[in-house]
Amino acid sequence: MLAAVPLLIPYWEPQVYHLGPIPIDPWATLTCIGFVVGLEVARARGIKTGLDTRDVVDGAVFIVAMGFLFGHLIHVVAYNPHLMEKDGAFDLATAAIALAKVWAGFSSNGGFLGAITGAVLWFKWIRPRPFWIHADNGMYCFPFGYVFGRLGCFSVHDHIGVTVEEAPFFLKWFALDFPAPLGPRLDMGGVEALWMAVIAITFFIVNKKVKGHDGKFMVLWCLMYAPVRFCLDFLRATDISASDVRWLGLTPAQFGSLIMFTAGLGLLAYMIKRGPVAEEPSEPPVTA
Repeated sequence: MLAAVPLLIPYWEPQVYHLGPIPIDPWATLTCIGFVVGLEVARARGIKTGLDTRDVVDGAVFIVAMGFLFGHLIHVVAYNPHLMEKDGAFDLATAAIALAKVWAGFSSNGGFLGAITGAVLWFKWIRPRPFWIHADNGMYCFPFGYVFGRLGCFSVHDHIGVTVEEAPFFLKWFALDFPAPLGPRLDMGGVEALWMAVIAITFFIVNKKVKGHDGKFMVLWCLMYAPVRFCLDFLRATDISASDVRWLGLTPAQFGSLIMFTAGLGLLAYMIKRGPVAEEPSEPPVTA
């Protein structure tokens, strides 16, 4: 029967190991692997596209740093506003401390906002370069690295979903056998990692088949990721203490997805009006 669950994924307790005084946890490890994979994909494609490797690498580091910064800010402001309170009321000093702890929690949609901001700052102001070709190169590599980021969330069960009885039949196969009182549930980090793999494969095919049209990967990302993330957030648990906050019945990521999808449609309209024009690198490539 489609509604049956023939096999639940066994639950595992996340482990933290120590290399001397340095804690090694699965989320951080997989996130670091994702950064390296994404950077190498961007570097390799940049070389083929004729971009200066220094621009690709330096830009990627800055953009990722901005992503983590904004990701933490949104994590606090949109998802956990209570972290800025003291005795039930907003407190400036408490808020400043919470916002300054950039390692303590991240929001993926905040990270996307930070990445966009970082790309504009880097390629428009800090190191001016033809924007669309560089931004698109960075966008191309993103799902390849983000697969590992979401696997990191999966490894520590950051995003617990609805019970297996509430899950759509095509996702019941990905339910984990959480210990009581949670019971069999979806783990949304794993589900989203699967969708990242689909996006990465799509990007790979499009990169082989479609030349020019700088900006195409940003359009594809917005139109492929945003609607699916909007729907998937309805499958996040609402009956546990760690549930995502809801604003007007939607998670912050769902509001972000609506904005992202609208931006993708706007960019698509711009590209159609602009035509299949590819920007040229401003300097000879450096491949060392």
